[in-house]
Amino acid sequence: MRIILVLLCCLALSMATRAGTNSSDILSNLPPIVKDTTKPPACTVTYLVTNVTTNDTIAVRMQIAPDPNDTPVNNVMPCPRDIPPRVASRALDACTRRAAEPKHCVYADMGRDFEKTLRLDNTAENNSRCASDKATDIGLACWRSGELDVCDVGCGNTAAAAIAAAVERCEAKQQRQCPITGSLPVLAPR
Repeated sequence: MRIILVLLCCLALSMATRAGTNSSDILSNLPPIVKDTTKPPACTVTYLVTNVTTNDTIAVRMQIAPDPNDTPVNNVMPCPRDIPPRVASRALDACTRRAAEPKHCVYADMGRDFEKTLRLDNTAENNSRCASDKATDIGLACWRSGELDVCDVGCGNTAAAAIAAAVERCEAKQQRQCPITGSLPVLAPR
């Protein structure tokens, strides 16, 4: 009887050990992925896009993968010299997905007399963006034409510098004061 009890105990212990190692729970409890926060951030291009019906301006941030031969400058990966047009059109898509009328989504850097010609082709895609290798902040300056904000964009290495660049561009382009201002960091929070 004693031998049977000892054998049962040994059998129970070996089965418990085997059950632990064969459990599928081991695979579902993987450790979380840890990001390398010391790694230089990839190039980020931030666009400002506006819905002219609602005057909502949104920042669309997109990262561009570095070339294998790129090296960081000031701890930031360089951006490509030429941004592909599809990147800009994806920024516009972020507005059109939310808009009741997609054709009312434009780039936030608006041409002279935009208030009379509310069209996408009267805005500048390349001036509606800031790249992380050249600026830390993107700024916006606008004047109000009735219910419509007419805006222009500027880049800088501080929020104040980005706003000042936007005001200067807006006032030179629109030939009037541009008192409505704001800014955002180019890089998304880490």
